[in-house]
Amino acid sequence: MDLPDDKQLLRRLKEGDKESFRIIFERNAPVFLAFARRLLRDPDVAEDIVQNVFMRLWIARERVDEERNLRNYLMVSVRNEIYGHLRMAFNARREPDSARVAEVEDSAPGLENELSARELERIVEKIVERMPSRRREIFTLSRRQHLSNAEIARQLGLSVRTVEKHIELALAEIRRLLHVSVLLLVTTIW
Repeated sequence: MDLPDDKQLLRRLKEGDKESFRIIFERNAPVFLAFARRLLRDPDVAEDIVQNVFMRLWIARERVDEERNLRNYLMVSVRNEIYGHLRMAFNARREPDSARVAEVEDSAPGLENELSARELERIVEKIVERMPSRRREIFTLSRRQHLSNAEIARQLGLSVRTVEKHIELALAEIRRLLHVSVLLLVTTIW
């Protein structure tokens, strides 16, 4: 028996199929849990974040776009949850209330991660700014406005394959330059 692909699973999930949700969770949760743990260095918070993302996926299942790339959607959702958590930890740290300050001081690694995440985001934004204008536009529509490749293609009058190729090239460029930036950052610190 062939395993269903993401589009089939999303179609069935949209109809309320719990088995499809279970498969989606089992296929994807470990990857995003490892990602969240690496960024947060707090396994409990990482687990809460990933569970929240999947809970929201189930709750909003009727509005799921079957054409959207499931992995990208989940990655953006997990990333946004992590940023939100780090932002709250950072803001809590700035509050004058002494009880809140003491609580945040106990989770100082969260602040370190917030700064790392913001720095990483700034580096990625600089890389995206230097991309050719069409690639930058497509990448922004995909990652920031969360449009599907088909929606981008319709909006810009391009083929879906052209959109996919631009996103592929953008991601390759980000990976390559991000790797170089991180290496430079590490070598300057050490």
